[in-house]
Amino acid sequence: MIRRLSQTMDPQLLTAAIGVWLAGRATAATSTAGRAIAVDGKTLRGSRTADTAARHVMTACNQSTGVALGSIDVDGKTNEITRFAPLLDQISDLRDTVITADALHCQRVTYLAERGAHW
Repeated sequence: MIRRLSQTMDPQLLTAAIGVWLAGRATAATSTAGRAIAVDGKTLRGSRTADTAARHVMTACNQSTGVALGSIDVDGKTNEITRFAPLLDQISDLRDTVITADALHCQRVTYLAERGAHW
């Protein structure tokens, strides 16, 4: 029943709602200095059907707390490189934050520098 219900939900709205809920429960940090965020993409096991491709998402997680700070769909018409900046746009302050990601994201170094992050 939960599976059928979750398949009918808008993934972007669900992600936003869960993000707000988690943010309200996460410990408020006074500074982003020294914070580390890991960005990685995953193909969701069991998400492929006979007429649809497997679902691929990219998530940014706080490495010290394990809390997902943002998540974004990577559909078949795009790739992780083009979804990297929109994912990090979900995180309000990246100043003095270390971002770890796959080497393919090195193309976005300018974006991180403009946001005050390190890589």
